[in-house]
Amino acid sequence: MSDNKPEEPKPVPELSEEQAKQVATNRESKDTPGQRLTAWRKPHNLRAYYGPPPHTYLNLKERPSEDNASSAKNDEEGVVLPTPLENGYSVPAYRPPHWVPNHEISGPTRTLDSDQGATTHPGPTLSAVKEGKVAAVCDPHLQILCGPLLKYDTVKDGYWYGAVMIVTNDNESEYHPFPTLFVEWESEDEKAVRRESDNNQAATQLDTEAGAKMEDPAQGNSSYGAGSGQADGTSASVARSSSSSSPTSPTEYVDSGDDSDTPPSDMDASGEEVSHDGSHSKHKKSVSTSAATWASSMMRRLKDLGPQRPSFRGRPSERILRTEKERQEAQEWATKRLIEGEPIYKYTGAATTATFWRFMLEIPVNPDPTKGLRVTYAINKPKKPPVDLHLGQHPGADPQRLSTDITFHIAPTGSDMRFAAYSCNGFSDGIDPDIFKGEGFDSGFDPVWADLLQHHEERPFHALMGGGDQIYCDPLTKEPELVEYMKLKTNSEKIGYPLTDSIAFAIDRFYFNHYCLVFRNGCFAKAISQIPMVNMLDDHDLIDGFGSYPEGLQRSTLFKQIGARGYFFFLLFQCFTVDTVDGTLVEPGQHTFKSMIIGEDGPYIPFPSHSSLHWFGAKTWLLMLDCRAERRKDLILTPKTYEHVFAILRELPDDVEHLIIQLGIPISYPRMNLAERMIHSDGILAKVTHSGFFGSFANKFNKDMELLDDLSDHWTASNHKRERNWFILQLQALALERKLRISFVSGDVHLAAVGCFKTYPGKRKKTEKGKGVIQPPFDHRYMVNIVSSAIVNTPPPPPAQATLNMLAGHKHRTLHYYHTDEVMLPVFQEGLRTDTRHLNYVAGARNYTIGERDPSTGEFVFDVRVERRTGQGETKGYVVRIPPPQWEPSVADGHSLVHPEHAKHRHIGHPHHNEKEFDKAVNRQS
Repeated sequence: MSDNKPEEPKPVPELSEEQAKQVATNRESKDTPGQRLTAWRKPHNLRAYYGPPPHTYLNLKERPSEDNASSAKNDEEGVVLPTPLENGYSVPAYRPPHWVPNHEISGPTRTLDSDQGATTHPGPTLSAVKEGKVAAVCDPHLQILCGPLLKYDTVKDGYWYGAVMIVTNDNESEYHPFPTLFVEWESEDEKAVRRESDNNQAATQLDTEAGAKMEDPAQGNSSYGAGSGQADGTSASVARSSSSSSPTSPTEYVDSGDDSDTPPSDMDASGEEVSHDGSHSKHKKSVSTSAATWASSMMRRLKDLGPQRPSFRGRPSERILRTEKERQEAQEWATKRLIEGEPIYKYTGAATTATFWRFMLEIPVNPDPTKGLRVTYAINKPKKPPVDLHLGQHPGADPQRLSTDITFHIAPTGSDMRFAAYSCNGFSDGIDPDIFKGEGFDSGFDPVWADLLQHHEERPFHALMGGGDQIYCDPLTKEPELVEYMKLKTNSEKIGYPLTDSIAFAIDRFYFNHYCLVFRNGCFAKAISQIPMVNMLDDHDLIDGFGSYPEGLQRSTLFKQIGARGYFFFLLFQCFTVDTVDGTLVEPGQHTFKSMIIGEDGPYIPFPSHSSLHWFGAKTWLLMLDCRAERRKDLILTPKTYEHVFAILRELPDDVEHLIIQLGIPISYPRMNLAERMIHSDGILAKVTHSGFFGSFANKFNKDMELLDDLSDHWTASNHKRERNWFILQLQALALERKLRISFVSGDVHLAAVGCFKTYPGKRKKTEKGKGVIQPPFDHRYMVNIVSSAIVNTPPPPPAQATLNMLAGHKHRTLHYYHTDEVMLPVFQEGLRTDTRHLNYVAGARNYTIGERDPSTGEFVFDVRVERRTGQGETKGYVVRIPPPQWEPSVADGHSLVHPEHAKHRHIGHPHHNEKEFDKAVNRQS
């Protein structure tokens, strides 16, 4: 045996000073916010659907050699790409003929992307797939222009309802058969079935081949993959077929040699009866005449069917296997669905057409409050991956789980949903996105979305609440066809400007292309494909300030077209709804989506309002109120819509404790009355801007001050104050009548803040003596307004933040007459990077909010997540806890309350029904 000693390790050579600096630099570069937030950097399943730019396609069968590498490079350089405009896509010279109806004029599909996060391109062309230049991730092949997008509807009768939608290029896709969605779900902590017996080997083999995942039948529910078998794991059908102690069937009767056929009892094959003492005796006829007649007729019928085998005492083995296979397939498809797409809209453009495909989801929800569901889905899922679909990443551990599979999560019916709420997902005109792009990120759009995805990975969100301005459509005014219109100087010229075919064409082209760009790029696209979204629009989803401009401008032909097409594409892309397909019946439950509430027709757009009411848990519901479709300068919602909504709310289940109302604009917020009066259209500053001075402060349409349309939108604006106060009083009556805690979630203002309504305790002396104060758990007027905005856009400048923080401490006496006080809560005591803050009422940084119910206390917890440093994405949480309702309908904590039976009769009518009475009542002390 040799005694060779192992070689001593060689000493590590010392790094030079320059090398050491380089290593330190590399380490620092890895420790950036973009690197620390890892969830958004994981392989993005959407990238498999889109793929690389067309001019970078390579033949997957052959790697380019060194000889043809230079030619490939020359080919790539020779590709001529269209020159983008400011909005990021090319505009063809095509103009539609004058005879094409306006509603049929649409734009071309996008050819170039250059903004809104990490650039993605449309899916590969059909020719490129057939030539082997790029992998086909869909079978049959689809070129996906936008999506997959995921929507949540509601939970009803134990089923989760939602939908998936994609937009495909008709010229580059195969629709034979129609696109399909493969969806599969399983318990979050589900374990494989333990089979303890070997008497079901055939069924076990079938289970293994099918890859079925089932719960233990002794514990699970058959709706979630559990079989209807025995406690030891043996299937019920096999247990029945393997049993030989059951009474024999008529096919097993033997001929006794006399006139009747009798069944063998305790008798051997020779026909002799076996007695209990072991002696043998001849079998005696002991059956009744009716039984003998039945047996004889049955034997004759069976003999007519074919030869019999008297010794057979069970089903044929092949039939057992076939039965087991059918049972296993039924169990397997109990947790799977293959859904055919429904084409809900065909979009006609100059270059091609595109189809919107909608896949309706209906998934049984787990009733166990400790077990949710993990759901995966894929579009036109191939049976086997032809190549690595992770685009350079290593394939996953599960070979059956393709990189095109997208996952989302469903809460059990016995608990409440965890959601994230956001608003203002874009930059205003003139803002440089790169200012908000921190180190390690691809775009200024992504940092806060990356933080949201990080929290989603740690604890999944069940819904993503879009509170308005999910897309900024203001760049519409930069379209070439609208340049002449935007240059007009007077209101009369703009009001009388004609709507031409080319302008109508440009409006549709912009909305389609802009949605495709924004909804398929960056972290936002990843979020809306794996967190079911519920959306409500605000003005920027149409165009800045729509609904709050003067009546003449709003009713002009061109402006109405902007509103109509903007609202149409909002319903299409964000709600997966087309009114001509889904209908606009007012009766609850008649719409395709069970959560939809149809209101009155809008004054400026040819659509009714589309509000929605969603199940958000066993104790929680969400109302998303459409405050834009019916909006006028002096009205937000019509009385009939209010009446319809409140009638539905009064039908909520009795065990609901918390109603969350989403309003695009805060209903409890610092007043800006002075600023509103100063910049009003009749004010001094407005006259100055109309004359041409301070033109940069004027809006694009009627030369009013830029901020006027924003202030006119507010619930607290002078034009809407009466309606707001009436709405609050009606909600108080509902809360008292149904014992509901009501909270609001809003956006729009680019700040985080928390407003609050509560019972007014009276004058200071009364309060100091401990009288009149009602603690929040017992106060039906206690309603908190969470203001969370913006997740992408820039906050107001520091002077404006300081002004709002100062106004937040101002007392509002408007509703003191109805025992209601309004305050702002100083939630932001701690600084984002320091121990204290000077501005306690507002947080001027990008943000979003997490909401969930605490089952241990019944409190609803809102966690306002505020970005610590601009562009870094990492957030700090500010928690607001809302107590569950604990009041009695008549008396609570010594304070006299109105009885629920009389509450609805004690309130004044809608302000537009009786304006004088309303003014006299609620403005007496304002």
